[in-house]
Amino acid sequence: MKSIRNKLSLATCSLLTTGNASAEAIENAWELDSSYLYYSEVDRVTVNKLVGTAKGYVSTKDTASIKVVFDAMSGATPTGAVKASTPAFTGASGGTGINPSGESAALADFDDTRVAVALDWEHEHTRTLSVNYNGAFSVENDWRSYSLSATANKENSSRSTRWSLGIAGIYDEIFRVNGKNTPEPITPVADGRFLGPGERSTLDVYAGVTKVINRRTLVQLNLGYYMSNGYMTDPYKVFSVVDAAGVEWDQYFEGRPDSRNRWTITANLNHMTFPANNGMHLSYRYYSDDWDVKSHTLDYAHRFTFANSDYFEPRIRLYTQTKAEFYQNSFFSPNDGTTPNLPQYLSADYRLDDMSDATIGFTYGVRFGADADLRTRLEYLHQSFENSEFDTNKALIFNISYGKRF
Repeated sequence: MKSIRNKLSLATCSLLTTGNASAEAIENAWELDSSYLYYSEVDRVTVNKLVGTAKGYVSTKDTASIKVVFDAMSGATPTGAVKASTPAFTGASGGTGINPSGESAALADFDDTRVAVALDWEHEHTRTLSVNYNGAFSVENDWRSYSLSATANKENSSRSTRWSLGIAGIYDEIFRVNGKNTPEPITPVADGRFLGPGERSTLDVYAGVTKVINRRTLVQLNLGYYMSNGYMTDPYKVFSVVDAAGVEWDQYFEGRPDSRNRWTITANLNHMTFPANNGMHLSYRYYSDDWDVKSHTLDYAHRFTFANSDYFEPRIRLYTQTKAEFYQNSFFSPNDGTTPNLPQYLSADYRLDDMSDATIGFTYGVRFGADADLRTRLEYLHQSFENSEFDTNKALIFNISYGKRF
C-alpha cells in the first residue's frame, strides 16, 4: 500500500484542467467535498479511507484548498517468502506475527493508519499565467513523508493552449514499527542485523501541454522525470533460500538499489459527443525506470448524461508491467552448510514481478440542483503475476463522495 503515498508528489499540483480565478465577482466561492473509499482484497488487504477537501477563492486572484486524508489498513500481505517455508517472521506495521507453516508463512498480518494533509495555493499573476504552490505531509506508524512543489501554468492569448512546468521535492523517513529501525539488506533474518531509520529524497520534474482542439475536444500530453536516492528497500520484505525441491532452508531480508530514476509519458483525450453531450475520456501512460520495470496503462471511461443531469460512467483500465531486473521469487542454493553466494540486490516483492491487471466498474452521479452532487463508484480489480508465490490478486473497490458548493 506504499503506492498510496506517492500520490502526494507532482500529481497534487498538475491541475491542468482547473479554471483560473475570475476577475469578476466571485460566485460559488467555496467547495466542500467528502469521500469514503472501501478497498478489499480476497483474503488479503482491507483499506478504509476518508478524504475531506475544502477549496475556494480567497480573492479574485487566489485560490486555496486543503485536503485531509485518513487511512486504516489491515489484513495480510505477502512477505516474499515461499509457501513451503519454516522460519517465523514478524508481522508488518505492528502486526502480531504469523504461524510459520503452510501459506501463512508467506503472509504477514499487519495493521496501519495514515494521516495526510495537503495544502494548495494558486495565484493568478496575469490573465494567462498562474502558479500553484503545494505542501503536503503524510504520517504512518512506520513512515514519514514531506513534500513541497510548485507548478507554473501559462496560456496563450486565446487561452486555447496551456503549458505547464512543475517541480517537487519529497523527503521520506522509513522504519519498522517495532524498534524504529530498518534491517541490513541481504542479511539472514535470524541474525537480526538492523540499522537506523532509512531516509530517501526524491526530485520530480513535470512538463505538460493542454490543447483545446474545438469546443468539444481537448487533448493533453504530460512528461515526467522522477529521481530518488536513499533507502529504497522495503523493511518488511524477505526472500527464501531454497533447496532443489523448492523448500526453504533459510530466509534473508531483501535488498534494492539505493537510487531509482523513472520516466513517464501520458496522453489524454477528452471529447464531448454531439448531440447527446456524453463525455469520453481516453488515457494512455508509458512508464520506464532504471530497474528495468516498464509498464503500459490504458484507461477509458464514457459518461452518459441524462436529462436531469445525473450520469452513468462505465470505466475499464488495463495495465501491464515487466519485472525488475533483480526480482526473483526465491534463490536456489544447496543446503550443504555453506553460505549462499547471493547477488548484491534481490527482492521477491510481488509488486516488482511481471504483472497484468484489469479494473472494470462504473460511477453513478446524482446532482442536487446546481450546487451539490453525490457520486458512487464500484469497481472490480483482477491482477495476475508471472512468477510470484501468489499468482493472482482480486479486489473490490467501493467509493462514495458528496460535494457541495457555496
